[in-house]
Amino acid sequence: MRAKFLMLLVCGAWLPAIAVRANLGFVLAPAAQSGVGSNEVFFAATLINANQTTNLYLNDLRLSFTGAATNYLAADTNVFFANVPGVMLTNGTYADVVYGVVINPSTPPGNYSGTATVMGGANIFATNVLASQSFQVLLPPATLRLAAGRTNCVISWPSPPAGFVLQQCYDLTKTNWATVTNVTMVSNGWQKVTISPASGNWFYRLAYP
Repeated sequence: MRAKFLMLLVCGAWLPAIAVRANLGFVLAPAAQSGVGSNEVFFAATLINANQTTNLYLNDLRLSFTGAATNYLAADTNVFFANVPGVMLTNGTYADVVYGVVINPSTPPGNYSGTATVMGGANIFATNVLASQSFQVLLPPATLRLAAGRTNCVISWPSPPAGFVLQQCYDLTKTNWATVTNVTMVSNGWQKVTISPASGNWFYRLAYP
């Protein structure tokens, strides 16, 4: 009798977890977001409770990061609890923002990845893994913009990515690029430098250490 009791207990704990996980659809749209010029990016998804008889409780969202992403990205799980319904009825669907990823201002260019996992189950205490999706935050190299005025010019570039240094040179055939020492201002996710162009041709570029 004791062996049969233990076998039934294990089966009773194991089977529902598999059944619940198989019936939550979780699709990110899109699964890759550009983080250029942003301090946080938001991921939208479609969640579907495909179970025909059971409501699903969505109790938590966990984000894990891989590689260098662990040093620069962080989870904003408040977005999940503020937006996603706590209970999905049978055949219910949710399609909107699911979570946010906070980007450290010092994040260098690169592609960063992680995994989003929805936890829950048949009640408010359940912590089963219902579904998981991988995602990416893309921070390609920054590009320059130039706004010319009557006497001054404003050169700007998005941040993040961070760490770029503005350089100038009067002759593209030379290699003596010099760092621009003008004060850099940050506004709405853009770094901006105001310059007073000297006579002749001057060229500008971004350098990354």
